[in-house]
Amino acid sequence: MIWKVFIKTMNKTAVLCAIVALFTGCAGGTARKPLNADARLLPRFIPTDRPAMGELTAGLRSRAATLGLNGLTGLKGEKISRALVLLPRDRARAGVISFELESGAGAGLYQCEALGRGKTSDSPEPGWQSGLIDGVTIYYAPQNEADGAAVPGIYDARNITPGRYEIAVLGKPEDPGGEEDFLSMIKNTDSGPRPYFSAVYRHWYNKGDAAVPVDLIWNQAYSLRLPGAIPGYFERRPAADSPEAAARQAAQLAHNPLYYYGPYGRSGWAVHTDRWEAPERLTDPRYAGRRELRDFRFRDTSGCVKLRPGCLLKLNEFISEQEKLGRKVQIEVREELGLPTTEPK
Repeated sequence: MIWKVFIKTMNKTAVLCAIVALFTGCAGGTARKPLNADARLLPRFIPTDRPAMGELTAGLRSRAATLGLNGLTGLKGEKISRALVLLPRDRARAGVISFELESGAGAGLYQCEALGRGKTSDSPEPGWQSGLIDGVTIYYAPQNEADGAAVPGIYDARNITPGRYEIAVLGKPEDPGGEEDFLSMIKNTDSGPRPYFSAVYRHWYNKGDAAVPVDLIWNQAYSLRLPGAIPGYFERRPAADSPEAAARQAAQLAHNPLYYYGPYGRSGWAVHTDRWEAPERLTDPRYAGRRELRDFRFRDTSGCVKLRPGCLLKLNEFISEQEKLGRKVQIEVREELGLPTTEPK
């Protein structure tokens, strides 16, 4: 009788493990606790007036030994590793990104502040949401708009490097003096076609910094399995308003015919940084007193996920490491009601 109960219990455990393996992984025949019920990932305080990767990482390591998100078994038996972005519903506030390096002197958990807000304004716009940053009211585009707040879901992630990306440039130079340095970072010295395509903005790169933006491609098959999944997956291809835009669109579709399909018809996501912490900007009188310099939360993300430069560089390292291990890398974006405020208690 005891043996039958044992077998029955083990079968239930195996079934449970199979169900949750997609999101949590299984070790030793025991299902890991789902991370969305694990408050250990949520920091008590998210600094926004200074780069906080060091203190957030130390805090996370004191609360958890592992994320359990590396080397998961995917839908088709492939191996997957994930970084996890936790964003508050009120996108005026900061969230965090967490990931885990497995080898080298820097092995261990990492956590940094992250933003996932949409296009932002000081004035109200029809249908936009509002929030407070240090007593200042801001307004931002909702998730269903083209440049709205980052959409919760699972994205395939790749470092945008010239070795495998055909890279186009968006916008005009803000600093002509730094153009040569920027172009050297995206230039490919090898001939031949590239498997991927991406358009980038200059301000996603910093002079003398090796960090590169991360391409995010919506994965519908995985995203539909998340609680509260966004079902509105369709194409909303933007109008090409110039010959240059038409050429970029044609190149993007040649590399990925489904590129412009996504939730709410949205596409074109990235994890990137900005130049607000560049030494030359910090001392430039044109930017003196700008609120983006004093508080990370004021920086516009236009629908992407924004990190500080040091954190993005470490995320690049995580992606490269996991790809070398033969794993598909994904970034999961969650909206967490339980995220703390950014004020210390």
